[in-house]
Amino acid sequence: MRLNALVPLLFASLCLVFLSACSEKEFDPNNPEKSFGIAKEPYDDENYDIAITRLGEFKARFPYSKFASEAELLIANAKYELGHYTESALAYEQFVKLHPKHPKADFAQYRIGQSYWKDAPEAIDREQDYTIKAIKEWDKLILKYPDSTYVKEVKALIAVGKRRVAESVLFVVRFYWKQEVYHACAYRSIQLADEYAEFGDIRLEAMEFAIKSLDHVAVNKALDPTSDKNLYFKTMTAEQIRERADNFRRLLADYRSTLHEEKH
Repeated sequence: MRLNALVPLLFASLCLVFLSACSEKEFDPNNPEKSFGIAKEPYDDENYDIAITRLGEFKARFPYSKFASEAELLIANAKYELGHYTESALAYEQFVKLHPKHPKADFAQYRIGQSYWKDAPEAIDREQDYTIKAIKEWDKLILKYPDSTYVKEVKALIAVGKRRVAESVLFVVRFYWKQEVYHACAYRSIQLADEYAEFGDIRLEAMEFAIKSLDHVAVNKALDPTSDKNLYFKTMTAEQIRERADNFRRLLADYRSTLHEEKH
């Protein structure tokens, strides 16, 4: 392309840059409230990328303003709205850490959990680390802000999350059973029965797997005490493992009896 043809294009580009720069209102160094309003305009217009930049500039220029904490919260909100949930979780965590008594601290704590929840998979064959993180953050909300308007919602979400995690662990238990990795199946089954007892159907299946798996582990232990097939029970004898299986049989019988009585 000839130089003469490039000149109009360069001029047009410079004009666009100049107009864009002029469109951003300048902050008033003597008026934090007015400057905050200017910084907040992109957020109100749902231009969240620009809002993060402008609110960040405001916070840097007015770090001790009463509006600085509001800017921090809006930045976290903007990251959340953009779907940058890892970043929003960190931003909300920082806000709660710096402003635990802020009127919107409970909202920020709620949003930490929501950020992790958004990244958590619903499929039970996926790792549920983010679901567990969300539950932990919502537990903090209930503990720290018991009168929050978000408590009722998060209690319902926690129940959904716990069920999801329990089903995910049960999926792993079934996998270990199919693969004949009995020591791991027994270990996770026992853990599942203990930690998620509120889900009766899952607890029943977990206890059944625990009994069957422990029986296999006891046999393996008797045949080869040092085998890696007994890894989770390496400090126990075959007899001790059989006793544990028998204990679970009694627990399972009692539990079934209790469930039967509750139904009738």
